[in-house]
Amino acid sequence: MSDTEQLDRILAIDQNIRFVAISDLDGNMIASKSREGANLFLSPESTKDTLRHAASAWKSRMKHFDEIGRGLYTLAVYEKLRRVTMPLSNNRILLVTIDNAGGQKQILDALLNEVIYKDPTFSS
Repeated sequence: MSDTEQLDRILAIDQNIRFVAISDLDGNMIASKSREGANLFLSPESTKDTLRHAASAWKSRMKHFDEIGRGLYTLAVYEKLRRVTMPLSNNRILLVTIDNAGGQKQILDALLNEVIYKDPTFSS
C-alpha cells in the first residue's frame, strides 16, 4: 500500500481528522494530505518545523523502548486542535491533527487499529 493510500484511509476514519503527514525520523515530510475545506492553522514551514520536533521527540523516546515497551502514540491537546504522533515502520512517524469537536477516544482507537493492528506492515 502506498503512503498516499494510507493517508486516504486515515482521513476516512473520521470527519474530524483534518491533516495527516508521514515524515522520516529527521522530520523530512514524505507525504501529506489535508481534508478538503479544512482551515489549516500552520504554514507549510511551521508544519515542517512541527515534524522535525516530533521526529526528534520520537528518537528520544525510542531509547527507552527496551525498558517500557514501544511507544504507541503521543497526544498533544491545544485550544484549536489535537495532534497525534505515532511511530511507523522504516523509521517514519505519522502526524494526525484532529478537530476538538470529535470523539478523541474513538478516533485514537481507530488510528491504532489502522496503523498497528489492521496493517502490521505499516507499523514498526
